[in-house]
Amino acid sequence: MLEGRCGCQGNEGVLLSTVAQDQKNHVYPIAFCVVDKENDASWTFFFEKLKEIVVDEPDLCCISDRHKSIANGIVNVYNHAHHKYCTRHLGENFCVNHHCGDSLYLYYNAAKAYSLEEFNNHFVEFKNKCPATAIILKHDIVFEKWSRAHFPRNRYDVMTTNIAESLNAMLIDKREYHVKSIFNLIAKRFGELFRERNAYILKSMDNKMASVAEK
Repeated sequence: MLEGRCGCQGNEGVLLSTVAQDQKNHVYPIAFCVVDKENDASWTFFFEKLKEIVVDEPDLCCISDRHKSIANGIVNVYNHAHHKYCTRHLGENFCVNHHCGDSLYLYYNAAKAYSLEEFNNHFVEFKNKCPATAIILKHDIVFEKWSRAHFPRNRYDVMTTNIAESLNAMLIDKREYHVKSIFNLIAKRFGELFRERNAYILKSMDNKMASVAEK
């Protein structure tokens, strides 16, 4: 699973980033790229470079917000992968622009449902309370883009871009730095995090071995 979206935006450009999640739900960065602005050309360039290390295949799922340039970039470069929308971004948009905050839990229940029957039950309730928004979800956005039950492949249980937002929050203080400084700080920060994680794993392994020896 890949989760890509715009990163930090400063006065001199935009930092694009892609992060992923491993089998133990650990977040790790895949790629960063600084471009002049966020448009079709920038995202296509980014995905072309990303494709050199992340293979295009049917089991690959990219999750992002609804920025058109992200969708266009994925379509242009990743012909076999799937692209889905972040349910949280959709929900926040509906809450602000369509004033359906009181019924938004029904939308989230429908989005997270595993079976079509469960999805239909929640979506009918949501449609009764927010008919205009339901029409947008069904016809403009289409179910396959946000519903787990309608997704043709494995979405790996990830429904939002929260892990990308976590990365953005980590880098927010660095976004006004020069490009060289930004990348040096990114490398330094993630080097520290990976060393801490490695030390934790080694310590856990030692504890398990000691426990086995005691038995």
